[in-house]
Amino acid sequence: MECAGGCFGNGEALAMMSGSKAEVRDEIKQRLADQEEEFPEELIAWFVLSKKTVNASLHSILQYKRWVAMIDFETIPWSLVEQQIRGGFACVAVSPFSEAKDGSACLFMNSKNFHPLWSGLRMLIATQWVIIHYCLAKSNAISTGISFFAAADHASWSKFYPSMLKPATESIQSVLPMRLKAGYAVDPPVVFFCLWKIASLWVSKKIVKRLNVLRYSDLPDYIDNSAIPSFMKGDLDESALIEEWIPLLKDFYENSLQPVWTKMTEGQEKVEVNFDHWNGTHEKDHKGKKEKKEKKEKKKKEKKEKKEKKDKHHKTHKRDE
Repeated sequence: MECAGGCFGNGEALAMMSGSKAEVRDEIKQRLADQEEEFPEELIAWFVLSKKTVNASLHSILQYKRWVAMIDFETIPWSLVEQQIRGGFACVAVSPFSEAKDGSACLFMNSKNFHPLWSGLRMLIATQWVIIHYCLAKSNAISTGISFFAAADHASWSKFYPSMLKPATESIQSVLPMRLKAGYAVDPPVVFFCLWKIASLWVSKKIVKRLNVLRYSDLPDYIDNSAIPSFMKGDLDESALIEEWIPLLKDFYENSLQPVWTKMTEGQEKVEVNFDHWNGTHEKDHKGKKEKKEKKEKKKKEKKEKKEKKDKHHKTHKRDE
């Protein structure tokens, strides 16, 4: 199926644009045109299906474009993405896709091999985006949602520190055109609950309710053992999965995603962001800091002027005496 502005999915979302969904899509397209914004039609369909309303979809679309500019995928070679995947960031079974018993597509994380400090947050966020887009384009995730299963027995503060969790969860809950079906932390240590208590301060209540803490013995209640990677005590060989999946993901990134994202940011000014010192939405945070600084400087100036006026009055009074 042909789609305007770039196409990298299986056409499922476009085929679902009928009735009220088509009306929402058309309104979004008109508003984007009014703002002289271009956006791939297939991605618009993804946002309609995941965000439902015109306003919510349009807000996320504009945020999405800004994040693409911030991450700057044009400068990220596939080798760096592959490094994250081989480092335990995520594993996906593709022949066929692993599905939870609720029908959602599954992503798996190996916390034992995962070391975010090796590459910095920009690369982690970039890899997260590539993997999620692959699942949305190649599986039934656009309809059923995505479930995350994390082997959390090796989770630690250094691996899942709050400033890493914040942009990762922010992009999932308010930027990406996806539906998080559920998250499963398997056999986490005590430190995980401390981390999650902090993370829950900025994560929506809807996402918090979808997080489940399990033991390995509980997994078969949520997903068949035949669909679980070996590092989570399942039947699928982890190394074989990665070797099968990496060439497919490489082709998808270099020939589908990267060209669409590069075209999306053509002519835009580069957005400089330090992901490793993330404090929330960059623009809002920068504005808040600027206003706070200006307010502080104004207060300091007023205090100085008041003191100078007082000193001048005191000197005049003394001279008169």
